[in-house]
Amino acid sequence: MPLSLNEALAYTLERHPELAQFSYRRRAAEARELQAGLIPNPELAVEVENIGGSGRFAGTDSAEASLVLSQLIELGGKRGQREEVARYRTDLVDSEYQQVRWQVLAETVRRFLGIAEAQEQIQLASLSLELAKESRETIRKRTQAGTASDASLQRSAILVTRAELAVDSAHQQLASARVALAAQWGESEPNFEQVHADLYQLVELPDFNQIRRQLENAPQLSRYITEKRLREAELQLAQTRGRQDLRIGVGVKQMQETDDHAFTLSLSMPIGVNDRNQGEVRARRAEYEQLALEEKTTRVHLMARIQRLYQELEVFRSTAIRLRGEALPSARAAFESIRRGYQEGLYSYLELVDAGRERLAVESDALKAAVNFHQTLVTLEQLTGTGLTGQWSLTPNSIDGATEPYEPQPRYIKEQTGES
Repeated sequence: MPLSLNEALAYTLERHPELAQFSYRRRAAEARELQAGLIPNPELAVEVENIGGSGRFAGTDSAEASLVLSQLIELGGKRGQREEVARYRTDLVDSEYQQVRWQVLAETVRRFLGIAEAQEQIQLASLSLELAKESRETIRKRTQAGTASDASLQRSAILVTRAELAVDSAHQQLASARVALAAQWGESEPNFEQVHADLYQLVELPDFNQIRRQLENAPQLSRYITEKRLREAELQLAQTRGRQDLRIGVGVKQMQETDDHAFTLSLSMPIGVNDRNQGEVRARRAEYEQLALEEKTTRVHLMARIQRLYQELEVFRSTAIRLRGEALPSARAAFESIRRGYQEGLYSYLELVDAGRERLAVESDALKAAVNFHQTLVTLEQLTGTGLTGQWSLTPNSIDGATEPYEPQPRYIKEQTGES
């Protein structure tokens, strides 16, 4: 039974190695969230004074021993800001997953289309072989009747051989395309023979303004939402690290000479004269400004590319429709007319060959235009992050029977929807 596109996409979602690794990347990011929320460990110190000196401080009779427990108190909200940075780094993994997901699924569709094209190429090559054999048989009859030369028969035999080689080549291309598609879900041997696809179903395109409005859904741009929040959090963390921390210590001291005990209390804080982390703050601010510029540049380039792809789609669709609707019927009729006329001696062998080539060329050009249309449509859907027509929809929940490695939901989405 032919493989459907939905099955190919479901297999890819479940088994593609690059998608599967994101579950481990997320686990690692969540572990770093846990680590970021931990407070510094307390310190236990033992100090012995007044030993090994001279006079009454010789030996240990005048020794003073202290046992001190101290704790670093982070000021300025460092811990909370570390947690914020770690959370957005986890969200960034989710955003990267969505972007890679679109890339992987789009590649699966492209390879699926490659198989569909190879299947059509086999049919065209088989048609070419059939026509070559029919022409050879016609020429053989005319040669036997003395109305065609032996050279024409030999040339027709050459065309048959070339057509047979073209059929073999088309089958080889199909085999390679099947292996390439199966590799999308980690298999080296494909478990299917053919795919089910109608390459000549050329859907109507939505208005370009509608596509332009969908640009905000583009995975490349959506990623910047999380990354900008991460850069903001990193900047705030750098600023909080400019605040000096407080260390508090409590302990007990024992005086050997008098056998007395006393409690100790200590407070210490670095004096922020030289290092207030100003260099790191400037670096983080520059990185944030750089990211804003990158987003603007990406948006401009993305819009230009989408506009170019849309124009190409219109050309490919128009070309395929006109070739199949206008040129192909004329080419077929002309070939049949010349073939009958050749049998009656009205046309030469060269005219027969040219008519056959022209027919096959129109068939091939129509196929290539249709394939280019679908390939370009897939690229446009990948870039916009939107199922524009529904024919090659790669959006979440549009693939029946698929179980993804995990379902990411970045926190900024939860904030917008009010979820907890």
